[in-house]
Amino acid sequence: MKKIILFTGALSMSVAVTMAQSGVGNQASSSTTGNDNVVLADQLGNFNQAGITQTGDFNTAETSQTFDLNTVSVSQLGNTNFGTSIQFGFENLSTITQGGFGSGSIQSNNAVAFVDQFGAGNEAEISQRQGFAAGTAPSDHSIVQTGADNFGKLRSFNGGNSGFIDQSGNQNTAEGSQSSSGHLLAIVQDGDLNWAYVDQLGARNNLADIFQTGNSNQAATYQRGDTNDAFVVQDGEGNEAGVRGGDKLSQMGDFNSLDVLQDGDFNQTSISQDGMMNSSLVDIFGNRNMTSLVQTGDMNTATQLVSGNRNSSVITQN
Repeated sequence: MKKIILFTGALSMSVAVTMAQSGVGNQASSSTTGNDNVVLADQLGNFNQAGITQTGDFNTAETSQTFDLNTVSVSQLGNTNFGTSIQFGFENLSTITQGGFGSGSIQSNNAVAFVDQFGAGNEAEISQRQGFAAGTAPSDHSIVQTGADNFGKLRSFNGGNSGFIDQSGNQNTAEGSQSSSGHLLAIVQDGDLNWAYVDQLGARNNLADIFQTGNSNQAATYQRGDTNDAFVVQDGEGNEAGVRGGDKLSQMGDFNSLDVLQDGDFNQTSISQDGMMNSSLVDIFGNRNMTSLVQTGDMNTATQLVSGNRNSSVITQN
């Protein structure tokens, strides 16, 4: 086997670069400007591609590719950022962008991005930055994929946010977007063809968790306001939580909470809460059940407990 040590790119000031390749047709490039930056790239296999760009100080980029036709891109603009991508398999795609995207090309500071892909045809994308050039609030986002043809995407438009996606299976899709600060999201998918979306663009200190086990489940949360909490668990096949007709599990206002459990197949749940300190709990055990819950105002509480098949429950409180 042929072993190549390769570096192509540009250096400025103090930089530590290590690139190692073993195989055929691998390509690696690095461009670094600033002080005390580190680049580590390892390729073991054939026709892998790695591109790393860093501008700023105290940044670290690490990539590892094993087997064939994997592609990774790491771009870091700012200071004290840490980007890591590990690919083990075939035709996986990983993109880490920390700073330099969106309006104004604002930099990223004190951010951590981690991608781990095991399988084939998986795609992961992490983009995070500060809300303004001098921002220093730490951010941490990670995507772990095991299987084939999974898609995961996390975006943060301000510092101080955290996000995590874990996908096991095939053809799952998970996306999360956050702005302002203090937000946390987690999406865990175990099965095939599941879909999950979290929107926390605005306000601060919101929490969203989606756990999907089985196949073809769908869930979407939408939160605007401060200190809202959304928790969704789906176990089965073909369940929908806040997605029919483009709806989401929606919370507008502050200190609202929703908790949804769907255990069975082809259940449907929609929730809309607009106000302050509203609370909703939906537990479904069975198949082909439908629940709808709307609360407008403050300090409302609603509970829907459904057991069996083909039941319908509607609650509206204004």
